[in-house]
Amino acid sequence: MARYLFLILILFSATISSGPVPSIADYLESESKETYDLYIYGLESGLEWAQERTYAKNGLEFFCKPNDLILSAAQIRRLIDKEIAENNSFYTKYKDAPLIGLALRNAYISTFPCN
Repeated sequence: MARYLFLILILFSATISSGPVPSIADYLESESKETYDLYIYGLESGLEWAQERTYAKNGLEFFCKPNDLILSAAQIRRLIDKEIAENNSFYTKYKDAPLIGLALRNAYISTFPCN
């Protein structure tokens, strides 16, 4: 219960204190990668909630991250950065689009595949 309350507070804080959703260019050109940590945590929480819901309703998992694995913001950023680097032509083409969530989803699918 405390974990969910903490996540709600993070999402609420991000809504109040953040500006518009960052584009790929905003994210990559940011002087400090930590600028988007709350946003990234919100994306991660949303992905995990969507995963839980999809599994409960349809028995389908689109990534298989171990339940006891908690990633730091720096680790999540590394996953996003790796995804952007590996698919640079796509993310360069859509650099002005808010696709950080897509990059995180794709990174989770490739990093935590379901076998």
